[in-house]
Amino acid sequence: MVSLRILASVVLLAAPLAILPAQAAAPQKFAYVDSRFIVNNAPGTPLAQNVLQREGTAMESVAKRMSDSLDVLTTTFTKQQATLSAEKRDVQVKLITDRQAEYQQRYQGLQQQAQDRQEEVMAPILDQIKLAMEDIRVELGLTMIFDVAQSGAIVAADKNLNISERVLAKLRTMPMPVIGTKAADASAKSAAKAPPAGAPVSAPAGVRPPGSKIPPAARPDSTSKADSAAKKADSTSKKVPPR
Repeated sequence: MVSLRILASVVLLAAPLAILPAQAAAPQKFAYVDSRFIVNNAPGTPLAQNVLQREGTAMESVAKRMSDSLDVLTTTFTKQQATLSAEKRDVQVKLITDRQAEYQQRYQGLQQQAQDRQEEVMAPILDQIKLAMEDIRVELGLTMIFDVAQSGAIVAADKNLNISERVLAKLRTMPMPVIGTKAADASAKSAAKAPPAGAPVSAPAGVRPPGSKIPPAARPDSTSKADSAAKKADSTSKKVPPR
């Protein structure tokens, strides 16, 4: 599905409103299109959707692997926190917090990359649609073409003025637009660099699932007992004479 931000760039006003009064003597001819319908059925759209889906899957894989890496770090801390000193526990909590923040930042970067890529991939298709509409406007002697997909300003219209199918027919006579795959290679490289699940990471590489929390620190009494047990074991080992 193409976003409304993409569809907004399809709107074509064939004659500026400012010059209409000067042309009042001549009869005005208008028509309208449904840009959503045209974009979704344009010849190049299936290929563009395949490219975006493939690249989107690669980005999702990167985000999941980064999130899995954080899960491993958090789970390990949960199991070991009772045996950690207060100082080491604070260090681990700060590490997890910092990684969560960096994961969120990288996730937002992936979202922006996906949006920018959609605009890049769809640009050749939208350019062809604009050319096709202008050709038909000239061919039919139209003053202006409205887009009913962009706003609710037009509440009723003669369906005979809908030239969407005619625009599609024109597009089918034009060369297939070139859909770039440059970003696909970049996404593949990013996926290859993402840390595998379970591998230790020195910096966050993904997104923590929403609502996740840092595991609570162990109570002071449990930590004291763990430290006392460790000291007792250490003193006992020192009393054992060497063989």
